[in-house]
Amino acid sequence: MNHAGVPRGYWAKPDRRPPAAPLSNGIGKIGLWLAMASVFLTPFNILRVDTFYFTASDAFALAAVFAMVLGKSLSPAPLAAGTLLWNTGVALLCGMLLLSSLINGDPQRGFIISAQYLYAYFLLAFMLASRPWSETVLLTKALICSIGLMCIHGIVVIDILKQQGTYLTSGNGRFIGWVERENECATLIALAVPLLLWLVASGGARPRWAWIGVPLFAYGIVLTGSNTGLIGLVVALTVFVAMTGSWRRIILLAVSSLGAFFVVVTWGRDFLPPIFQRRVLNALQSGDIDEAGTFADRMRLIREAITKADSSSLLGIGADQYRHFSELHAPVHNVYLLIWVEAGLLGLIGFLLMLVAGIIIGMLAARLRQGRISAICTLTTVLLFAALANALPHLYSRFFVVPLLLGIAPSVAILRGGPVPGAVAGFLRSARSTHGRLQLLQRGPN
Repeated sequence: MNHAGVPRGYWAKPDRRPPAAPLSNGIGKIGLWLAMASVFLTPFNILRVDTFYFTASDAFALAAVFAMVLGKSLSPAPLAAGTLLWNTGVALLCGMLLLSSLINGDPQRGFIISAQYLYAYFLLAFMLASRPWSETVLLTKALICSIGLMCIHGIVVIDILKQQGTYLTSGNGRFIGWVERENECATLIALAVPLLLWLVASGGARPRWAWIGVPLFAYGIVLTGSNTGLIGLVVALTVFVAMTGSWRRIILLAVSSLGAFFVVVTWGRDFLPPIFQRRVLNALQSGDIDEAGTFADRMRLIREAITKADSSSLLGIGADQYRHFSELHAPVHNVYLLIWVEAGLLGLIGFLLMLVAGIIIGMLAARLRQGRISAICTLTTVLLFAALANALPHLYSRFFVVPLLLGIAPSVAILRGGPVPGAVAGFLRSARSTHGRLQLLQRGPN
């Protein structure tokens, strides 16, 4: 992206330029509703075509972007000051995946996987990260409601109907949800926790929703029997609360966490789902990490990938080729090593640049008045995403990317629009039009 003529101190100061003009009248409302539908359908991985990875959420997302183009509200820098670094990372990742596939791997898979990453991390950024504060809150609520419904559905299916081996549950009783994968379902739920905490802390939702939502999300992860999701939940709560700097909240979290741990270890077999007992509780009670799911097999894949990474300094073996070279015939569940082996070192650097861009956006927002909570949301989401990436393969699925972009969006809204009124919660509950919302936010508090 050409940044010629950028004023001095661009990286040091927040972007105070006003956001792009909102879509007028009907087009603006339609575009927002399309974006909300896309976000709400993000967990519905079951609603996709069979020929290639394209979901119902993707269809609404493309329609929302098209509406933004018609309304001439598509921002050239959707991630504000982090756009250049983010786009550089996307270009490196996609370019090296494609180049490695053309030379060493399967060109067809190279085009497909590169296009998936380009769509997820480049195009979706325009739809999600470049919106004003009020619309960011609405989109976040849409995702939180969707994941909450999925967790309630899991409770009904497993605890009440006692179903097993259906399209929502695996053969051994693990909840796979609408995501269709156990660990990925748990990861999505964990990524929603910082968004929920931000809604409450910023005034976008009442505090009672945190007391309802966090236990509901925690039990949803319990139903998946995922160690990855459970660790992600702990990381999300710990990082978010620690960054607030409130000793009262830190002590409350520590005491409640220790109490929950004691109850689970002591009496967990009396009330926890059997799959959680087998995959998680046994390891907690015995202290043997090898009993925690498929940890041993994953470590074998990681050690194998480390040896293969030495020969992938420039070009990798090509997109989606690791499973063919592995002795276990499976992709390594560590996206850093997987990208390094399949795309080369430059591809890995590109992925890391995107994470760094998210951190920079959060740090810039932290310097602004009333930007601290948004910065905490962004930094917690990016750090949680980076941590969970150590236990997952390729991360172009939209149920990974949408929570990441929504976690960055509050900081982008602060950098673009400046401080948000303290009465934003009451304002968001009003029935005014989208255009009226934007005018009120731009005027700021009296």
